Amino acid sequence: MIIPVKKYLFVGVNEDLELFFKRAQKKGFIEFITLKKRKRKDLPPHLQKRLLALKILHKQPRVRQEKNVKDLNTDKLCHLVIEAENCHEKLQEEKRLLQAEIARISPLGDFSLKEIREIEREGNRKIQFFCVKQSRAKKMVIPSELIFLSTEYDMDYYMSISQKVESYSHMIEMHLKKSLSELLKEIKVVEEALKSCEREFKENRAYIDFLKEDLIKGLNIYHLDSSKKEIVSHMNEALFSIEGWIPKNRLHNLFPLLEGLAIHTEEVAIEKEDRIPTYMENKGLGKAGEDLVHIYDTPAIEDKDPSTWVFWSFAIFFAMIISDAGYGLIFLALALFLRKKISYAQASLKRFLRLFTWISASVIVWGILAGSYFGLELAPSNPINQASLIHILALKKGDYHLKNQDETYREFITSFPKLKEVTSSKAFIEGGKKLMPNGQVEYRIYNEFRDSIFMEIALLIGVLHICLSLLKNGRFHYAGFGWFMAIIGGYLYFPNLLNATSLVHFAFGMSKESAFGIGLQLLWIGAFSALLLSLIQYRFKGFIEITKPIELFADILSYLRLYALGLAGMILAYTFNGMGERVGFVAGFFIILIGHMINMVVGVMGGTIHGLRLNFIEWYHHCFTGGGRLFHPLKLLKIRGE
Repeated sequence: MIIPVKKYLFVGVNEDLELFFKRAQKKGFIEFITLKKRKRKDLPPHLQKRLLALKILHKQPRVRQEKNVKDLNTDKLCHLVIEAENCHEKLQEEKRLLQAEIARISPLGDFSLKEIREIEREGNRKIQFFCVKQSRAKKMVIPSELIFLSTEYDMDYYMSISQKVESYSHMIEMHLKKSLSELLKEIKVVEEALKSCEREFKENRAYIDFLKEDLIKGLNIYHLDSSKKEIVSHMNEALFSIEGWIPKNRLHNLFPLLEGLAIHTEEVAIEKEDRIPTYMENKGLGKAGEDLVHIYDTPAIEDKDPSTWVFWSFAIFFAMIISDAGYGLIFLALALFLRKKISYAQASLKRFLRLFTWISASVIVWGILAGSYFGLELAPSNPINQASLIHILALKKGDYHLKNQDETYREFITSFPKLKEVTSSKAFIEGGKKLMPNGQVEYRIYNEFRDSIFMEIALLIGVLHICLSLLKNGRFHYAGFGWFMAIIGGYLYFPNLLNATSLVHFAFGMSKESAFGIGLQLLWIGAFSALLLSLIQYRFKGFIEITKPIELFADILSYLRLYALGLAGMILAYTFNGMGERVGFVAGFFIILIGHMINMVVGVMGGTIHGLRLNFIEWYHHCFTGGGRLFHPLKLLKIRGE
């Protein structure tokens, strides 16, 4: 939740200044206000060196921590690590250049350049080397004085021995500064130097925890000193004053902090130009949701904390996009394995793994409700489908059309005449089938019902999600209550315009005529109420509310991506299974395995991007102000821990 913060003024004697700030840092609930607009300063050079040294050492494999670090010079250690990294980078570049030069001249063979120069001097001849692309060489006449050496990398290599310096069209002369043997010796020296650097890195990696502790200590001192610089001195520096933000639920800790100090504090008014920080306090799943919220923006102080809402919405959206209980089981197994394997992880990583565990469980639940398991095509009579919500709704839809014998029923009877004698929905959806060329049975009625139900559930999720957003923001935007009614009315009314059968008809027993009448009334009453409430709240500016239906309609339709991406994943899984079956057991196994792995990766990407997008774009659009600044108190930093 978002906790309001209060603004307090502290006035005290300079003798207690040091102790006051040390206590404040230890408790960690006061954000001291910068009165002067100072530019953001970089960390001091000695702290920057420690950060850089840590980044370098983190790339190295973990080794056992050295215990004897009492006499270790941190500055010297950082200097050695940074110098070793610079040397390592230079050696890597030198090795790359040597490898490129070796690859360039190796087709010419190994020989002594000194002997070549002696031959040129004593024989009064000029020895040159040339190369030309094979494709070009085939189209040209090679001069007879050229000696062919070799072919490599789609290039032909030649040597020329003549009385003067020669040049040939379409050929490139190769100039040599060192022989192949010399280059090979040099690269061995470079590789030995690289190994020496890597050994030094490995030795210094043992001191990484010590370096972290030293960095944390230095940062705490730096933050403490920076906060003390924000004080304003009075009476020839006998007194000091400073302002700070304190969360409302931490005020009970304020006076124990000042006990025994000659420091007075008083709450002061918040001024218009003050940028009030946002203090968020969440635990458990709410904290994991808060991590998701910070991906996009920081809530403003007038916002309600969306952390829990975003967490559960994201879990539902991610599950619907994956739409496979088998994939969810793999994700859950991976999440539990990682939680056990890296139990020493930092708090942020632990929260991510907790989030991963919950969304994996949600994928399993929705996969069961959708009746999807690794893309397997299950017949309607399969007992596994008895746990599927979509299967149950498909049976209800079949009952509805059998009972009313409407236009949809007549269309199916035309395609499948044998269904005229059917009286149960189970027989109805099982009877609407066709044998495919590959020998498999396609249940057309069942598949059509499943797809339409899945699509409507996605739209219904969008309707509910947007309605919750409008109600959540109703205290700031009164028109939201009117649009809430209008959206519900639209959901009831529009199926009749499209001559479609909705969930409200076959699942909740509402007749199309009743849904049409109630929906139309709610639609007009809601739209009129929204406009009226907007005019009351904003006066003439409220007429802008006329454009709101376009936004709402577009936002709700955007939730169809849940259906589209979920259906695409199911089709891909089914397709990979079919490909594997056709090519045989061995090759088919690898096709199915690789295909499902690709499908899972694509699904995770789509589930993450679109699952967050529906929260951050469509939902935030109606209930989120954003643009806040996080509360950053003066506090002691720690290496690990919640």
